[in-house]
Amino acid sequence: MTQAPDHTPLLIPRRHIFLYLLAVLVFVYPLTFILPFVPIYQGDNAPVYLLNASRMVRGEVLYRDFFQLTWPGTEWFYLRRFVIFGERAWIPAAVLVVMGTALAWAGVSVSRRVLSGATAFLPATLFLTFAFAHCLDATHHWFSLVFTFAALATIIKERTVKRLIVAGALTGFATVCTQTRGALVAASFAAFLIWEWRHKKLAGDWLLRREASLIVAYLAASLSLIAVPVLQAGWKPFVEDTILFPLRWYSYFNRNNLGVYMADVPEFSWPVEIPALAIWFFIHLLTPLVYVLFFVRYRQSARSRPKEAWDRLMLVSFTGLAWFAAIASAPNWLKIASASLPALILFVYLLGAEGRAARLVRGALWLAALGTAVASPAITKPDRHGELRTPAGRIALVDSIQYAKLKWLAQHTHPGEYLFEAGDTDLYFPLGLRNPSEVPFLTPADYTRPEQVHRTLASLEALRVRYVVWSPWLDLPDAAKRSGDHLGPLRDLLRRDYRVVETFEDGDQVWQRK
Repeated sequence: MTQAPDHTPLLIPRRHIFLYLLAVLVFVYPLTFILPFVPIYQGDNAPVYLLNASRMVRGEVLYRDFFQLTWPGTEWFYLRRFVIFGERAWIPAAVLVVMGTALAWAGVSVSRRVLSGATAFLPATLFLTFAFAHCLDATHHWFSLVFTFAALATIIKERTVKRLIVAGALTGFATVCTQTRGALVAASFAAFLIWEWRHKKLAGDWLLRREASLIVAYLAASLSLIAVPVLQAGWKPFVEDTILFPLRWYSYFNRNNLGVYMADVPEFSWPVEIPALAIWFFIHLLTPLVYVLFFVRYRQSARSRPKEAWDRLMLVSFTGLAWFAAIASAPNWLKIASASLPALILFVYLLGAEGRAARLVRGALWLAALGTAVASPAITKPDRHGELRTPAGRIALVDSIQYAKLKWLAQHTHPGEYLFEAGDTDLYFPLGLRNPSEVPFLTPADYTRPEQVHRTLASLEALRVRYVVWSPWLDLPDAAKRSGDHLGPLRDLLRRDYRVVETFEDGDQVWQRK
């Protein structure tokens, strides 16, 4: 595919980009809201950050009063929204709409610098329909991705000092949300500048000024923001939670290591199962294979095609590899899918722009993306029994078991009451319940430290917590790491002072204090 030189005007009118973003809104909104305005409550990781922000609203201090291993950007975002609007269920749903639209804009902004015509819309469309639509979790990953891809969009055209200052600040903001991704993307920009300096044989001061602009802006944005929680909680708990704990214990949780790669196979009924599996395999195999293929193409074609936008393509690949490196230690579906946008841009580029075969492949991808876009809202739509009134507002639920749990607890608890959901965090936020433990959940592995268990026991006793929701997987420690199960004292407390009053379909039990 022959790329236009840098001075050639872009072929995509602004109105086309505007219309495309409107189409994105029309696509994403039904995935997160039941028309006209009932938010779909999503579980997984986001409830941890919603819970933390709720605790901060009540005056608790992050890292000092409760544990968190990521830096505080996501909690700050939700905290500010809660202070302004209250703890409302529509906030995380609206965040997903904004995130999807922002990533679509950033994706097109980058793609149109390396792809021609309508093809520039294809990578973002594939990303939204294949990845984002199946990872509807308003967690820290999306926040840091928006910042880092906005940084890439800022410098994809040219690397001026001003643009690098903006990119450095954006990656600094990303670091405050996900410390590994923001730092690695900033490092990838710095490495790319060295590559560009050597490739184009530029002057030494060119490199020095740009590296200094990027690094100083990055440090100014990240360190000035991190100073806030350090001053509030103290440097020791901040370092222990966000640096030492991930280095020592993060991988002991069975969801946080290489064993999760291609392990979370999608569960859909026929006829959705085969397309879902195809998407799942495609995204997993794309990253990091596409980067290998791109570097092979570069070595073969760089000299014969000097007008190709190699610098921009190389920058996309550097950024994509940084994204992949940030999630490589625990490549579950959410992380792999969220890191796939640069890989999709390079994949579409490698398909080429000329030839009947390339056009047929692109046409097939467009059909697959549009078909998925039509089917996704129907797949995620709750049934007529899936809506519930909660203290956070009316919500819709796609999981019947989650609906049953929230309904039962809504009838037996009141907002502000302490409840301990031992194996998860998705029951607190919609019901306005409080977590008595310093940790969001427990595990039967060394990820949960003995001192955390002991302090949780002390809180349960001191606060006379009425209900504990216990998950059966907490009684099934990894046989290879059985010595890491520290939950014995908590099980003893339940058997002694609590009794089972409700059991749900997935085996979760509600234990009530005797």
